[in-house]
Amino acid sequence: MEITRTNILSLQIDNESDVGVCRRKAVNLASQMGFDEVKTGEVAIMVTELVTNVIRHGGGKGKLVLCQFCDPQNHHAIEVWCCDSGKGFGDLKKVLKDGYTGKDSLGIGMGSIRRFSDEMEINPSLAPDFRETFFSGHLPLKNCIRTLKYLPARSWMGTNRKLEIGAASRSKPGELVNGDSYLVNHFGPDLSVAAVIDGLGHGIEANLASHLAREQIILKAELPVSILMMHVHNALQGTRGSTIGLVRLDTGAQNLSFSGIGNIEGFLFTSEGKKNLMSYGGIMGHNMRTPRVFDFDFNPGDFVCMYSDGITTHWKADDIDWGEHPQKSAEHIINQFSRANDDATVLIIRYAI
Repeated sequence: MEITRTNILSLQIDNESDVGVCRRKAVNLASQMGFDEVKTGEVAIMVTELVTNVIRHGGGKGKLVLCQFCDPQNHHAIEVWCCDSGKGFGDLKKVLKDGYTGKDSLGIGMGSIRRFSDEMEINPSLAPDFRETFFSGHLPLKNCIRTLKYLPARSWMGTNRKLEIGAASRSKPGELVNGDSYLVNHFGPDLSVAAVIDGLGHGIEANLASHLAREQIILKAELPVSILMMHVHNALQGTRGSTIGLVRLDTGAQNLSFSGIGNIEGFLFTSEGKKNLMSYGGIMGHNMRTPRVFDFDFNPGDFVCMYSDGITTHWKADDIDWGEHPQKSAEHIINQFSRANDDATVLIIRYAI
């Protein structure tokens, strides 16, 4: 299956009145696709900021293209292309940080666009036929922003009763707040996402970074793992940054997907033995390689354990009685093997037999 685009709208941007026109068209398409009021409102803000950016900073003229997007995995999204004739974006790290502006404005537009998008690209390549059909004309379009906002999966108000969960977390001794965080979020009867997050350093700034990452994962739990990791990376720009180990659990398909950036350690224990979960170097929000996703079988009796670098390397999985409830095991690990000079977190999830 290939990427498909339907319901394509191409809108010219020439003056301030086009901000409202483009916003209404985007809201109408989002509503037709099934976005709820909150997500439709986010689409409205995103498009308003994109078009306003063209008027104020992008040469005053440009083009907005809206369409319904479907990827090879049958994930649906609203796709927005916004191109202008201005001088360009300059220092992207500064531009994407709230408070930066080259003109008399609040400087929060690009940050809002980034936060409300699940994917955001600056000057991506355009397929020749797509460019010719929707971006041709007498006005040279020099700069483009492409965003995707995925249609959320149907909300799930229950829990995944097949999973047994244990977690323990504590701040560095002497600190008032914890720079680590963790989450387990169920978004379907068989679907869950879980993560251990370590804000860079410790203290208030680390706490803010880790909790922002946690919030974004919960809000976007239904996204494919690689896209979710990229979204969190974008959301953390301008913060201290964090390292993350993230798993998506599908007890229906008996599958576990893992992606990690930084020094979050983890392993999967199955009837075939222990399998280490491989994280790649980097800091979310600063420098991150393209996320790698590793898929494993996840069957009844298997369990996954992830922990931050506040847990020492001087312990072995064989030291733990994994027959105990995961909560008891997590508390034992943090009490016996946590460092005295760092925040520490451990998360254990078992597929109950």
